[in-house]
Amino acid sequence: MLRYWKVLKVGIKMMISVKDKKAFLRWLVKNVSFKHREIVWLLNYLAEHEVILANVHFVELAEATQRGLQIRDSASEGEDLILFLKGRTFTDSDQIFHEIRLNWQSPLYLECIFEDAWQNLLFLSILEDNPAIPWNKRVSEEIHEEVATFLSKDELQQRLAFLYQEIDRSLEEENREEFITLTDEVKEVKEKIANL
Repeated sequence: MLRYWKVLKVGIKMMISVKDKKAFLRWLVKNVSFKHREIVWLLNYLAEHEVILANVHFVELAEATQRGLQIRDSASEGEDLILFLKGRTFTDSDQIFHEIRLNWQSPLYLECIFEDAWQNLLFLSILEDNPAIPWNKRVSEEIHEEVATFLSKDELQQRLAFLYQEIDRSLEEENREEFITLTDEVKEVKEKIANL
C-alpha cells in the first residue's frame, strides 16, 4: 500500500516543507545508526540550516543527478557516504561537507538508504521524484500494460456489479424491457472481461 504513495505524486510538483524535512532528519539521526559519526554531523548541519535544507530534495537514485548525496545506515552494504557531482564521485566527508557548505544555493538530491525505509511514513512524506530519472520512466512497458489491464478489468467488474443491482431493481418493478436491456449489457461486459 505504501508504494502507491508515489502514484499520488505523479505530475504534481511537490512542495515539501522545511519543517517536514527537519523532522525527518531529526528522526533519522535519533533512530538510525551510521558507520561514521561524520554522517550524523552532516545530517545535523542540514537540519540546523534551513536555508540549505530548502534546497535539499529527498530522492531515490541520487547518483543519476548532477549533485546527489547518498547516505547508508550501518546495516547496508556499500560506501556509507558518497557525493555524486557532475559524473564524479567523492567519499571524503570533509570534502563533501565543504561542497555542501560552499554551494548551499544549488539543489542537493539526498538519498537515504536505511532498513525499512518504505515502511517509514516520515520518510515517504518527504520523498520526491528524482528529476533526472522519474520513477514512471523506470517502469517497464509490460508493467504498464498489466496495470492498464487490471484497471480496465476492475472498471468492468464494477459496471457488472452495478448492472446486477439494476437487474434486481427491474425485476422488483416488473420492468421487462429494462430487464432485457440490462441482461444484454451484462453479456457484453462479461465478454469484454473475458477478452482482457
